[in-house]
Amino acid sequence: MTKGAFRLAASALALTAPLAAAGHARAADADATAAVDATATATATADASAPVATAAPLTITAERRTVNLQTAPLAASVIGGQLLRDKNITALDDLQFHTPSLTVSDFGQGNLFNIRGIGKDLTNVQTPSGVVTYWDGVAAFPGFFQDAPYYDISNVEVLRGPQGTFAGQNATGGAIFITTNDPTLHGRPSGLVEAGYGSYDDVLLRGYLNVPVNDDLALRVAWNGEKRGSFYSVSGPWTTPWGGAPGRLLEGSFRVGLLWQPTDQFKLVAKGEYNYIDHGGSLADPASFDGVHLNPSDPFNVTNNALNFGTDKFYRLSLNMSYTLPDGIVLRSISGYQYGITNQQVDIDGTSIFPFIFADYANERIWSQELNAVSPDKGPLRWVAGLYFQNDVVDIPPGSPPGSGFDIGLPQGIFDINIIYHTPKDTDAVFGQVTYDITPQWQIEAGARFTHSRFTLDDNNFVNFDPSAGLVLHASTDDNAVTGKVALNFKPNDDNFFYVFAAEGHKQNGINTDPATPFGPEDVTDFELGWKPTFFDGHMRAQIGGYYTLYRHFQLQFTTPAETNLIQNVTGTTTMYGVEAETQAVFGPLSFEAGGSYQHSRLGEALIVDPVPVPPAPVELGGRPLPLAPQWTLNVGGQYVFALPGDATLTPRVDYSYIGSQWATPFQRFGEFLPARNLVNTQLTWAKAQWKVTLYSTNVTDLHYIIATNVGLPFSPLRYAGAPRQYGFRVERAF
Repeated sequence: MTKGAFRLAASALALTAPLAAAGHARAADADATAAVDATATATATADASAPVATAAPLTITAERRTVNLQTAPLAASVIGGQLLRDKNITALDDLQFHTPSLTVSDFGQGNLFNIRGIGKDLTNVQTPSGVVTYWDGVAAFPGFFQDAPYYDISNVEVLRGPQGTFAGQNATGGAIFITTNDPTLHGRPSGLVEAGYGSYDDVLLRGYLNVPVNDDLALRVAWNGEKRGSFYSVSGPWTTPWGGAPGRLLEGSFRVGLLWQPTDQFKLVAKGEYNYIDHGGSLADPASFDGVHLNPSDPFNVTNNALNFGTDKFYRLSLNMSYTLPDGIVLRSISGYQYGITNQQVDIDGTSIFPFIFADYANERIWSQELNAVSPDKGPLRWVAGLYFQNDVVDIPPGSPPGSGFDIGLPQGIFDINIIYHTPKDTDAVFGQVTYDITPQWQIEAGARFTHSRFTLDDNNFVNFDPSAGLVLHASTDDNAVTGKVALNFKPNDDNFFYVFAAEGHKQNGINTDPATPFGPEDVTDFELGWKPTFFDGHMRAQIGGYYTLYRHFQLQFTTPAETNLIQNVTGTTTMYGVEAETQAVFGPLSFEAGGSYQHSRLGEALIVDPVPVPPAPVELGGRPLPLAPQWTLNVGGQYVFALPGDATLTPRVDYSYIGSQWATPFQRFGEFLPARNLVNTQLTWAKAQWKVTLYSTNVTDLHYIIATNVGLPFSPLRYAGAPRQYGFRVERAF
């Protein structure tokens, strides 16, 4: 038995032991997990098409206790499951257009997502991430396998700023918590089926089925399938191994959840999920200049001479258990196992001129285990304590034919640069936080976390599929860090909440592969203050905050003159400050949401060799803004519910988002500038009883924008296009 499996089994045994003495009374669940279910239901109700009197409360569960967002001393956005669907948020890419300070760069196989300009700037396996994503409380893959579709979701929480005290991995930029719907007990079987058709021959089928087996046991099955043609017009002698067009989409996902609640004190929720995503190969073309215009060509008209394919196959298992002691203390175990395989082949010069091909085949496995003890919500003193363990292993195995393993073919079969990876990463942590009510109006919070990380790199760089003649690197690093948070809160009345805090975050050290050099850890100190008011007798609420953040030894990621990725710690202090605001309002049939952010960032001293000039030249990057950190973001959305005869409703909705211009790298070179994006989504929904019909259009103005750039061979950076205009209809039937 592996170490991760042993820990999972041990935690299960420890929590199920008290069942021997427990009865089978049926009553409302007493632990905090049940509160999550209740608030998720309330939030979903508030998001539905039917008008409600006031804005339902939003809740945060990321800190392992359910708290009202309006009285939580942190910067966060919460989007309920129904609102996700109303806004057409179906994946991580979409989330950036509805959340302040969040940006996503999508390369097809990998995503770079950043909060306040902090996260991950390179898609490689040895780079730690400043933003951690959680699915049902389990820390997910840090850089790859991020394209899992959002379906049957309870809510999404986006926490901004360093997360150096709680749950899972330490993070310097923020965290995203995605909670899927749990099975529900009692009543009859229920469910939903939704089908849709849209432009580019987009066919969609998704839904769920919830079955209460008996008073103690319930089962929930959810599924999502989509097939869509390519956005691109591709010329050149390209091929695909299974037919079809490069850039097409074929995905299928399903999730099975099991709820077992034999007593009022014990609750178990187990979930298993599988995702198959075939994106047909990541298409891109090189940046260009016609003497007047930068990038004059349409990014959806590309030329290509590669064998194009790209698939991700991954699954995750989670086991959440809780037991409430007689004194109200909740013991909780969160266990996770994830495994994924990614495989793609693409054209890395973006043209049909050069026969330059990149291919890879890799797998990643993650075990994780978290144990919590959570005090009752009653009384002036409340606390949370926890232990965490994670083991993450990435393997790129050797391959002999061209296109297997990790292969840069210049061209394939003639001169191939190959890499073998084996990178185990272990994280162990202990954390806790105490909240004390000094008076009914004043409250203080203090928390701390100790994290130990170990990273081992086994790497072999060789050419023409001959590992015996390669450059072998074996190295490991250990990292220890103590981070904390102190907050002072003031609640003068039920409609106003003020907070100020200082928090720390930490990103572990690591090892560069080429050249084989270590880089140090990154530390951050963050100062924030905020005001969370409620207006108009609960019809409108807001969250307003400002921050000032200092990064020491900032891990700057860039490309070397040898066209390899490298991380170097920035000397001096990297600084950023900004303001973020959001509001949600419901006035009868009218409801709307809005959010925005302003940020100023400045890199510390960093003398880096720019690889593009011939010969390469050193450049002082100090004082430049952080990559992938737009100065302004804005999102506004609203809907109005019209009552029709026969108890039907008609709901038009409009969403607008703006993400300011940004640089993809700190060098600010030709082709690395990402212009501002203005996107508009619309939809019209007719609903009656269990039926709902929706007409939708995303990116209504058909803006052809660049969502990412990447290193390209031999000259210009490659540019990747965001999704163009799409439109269609969906029909849904609940039962």
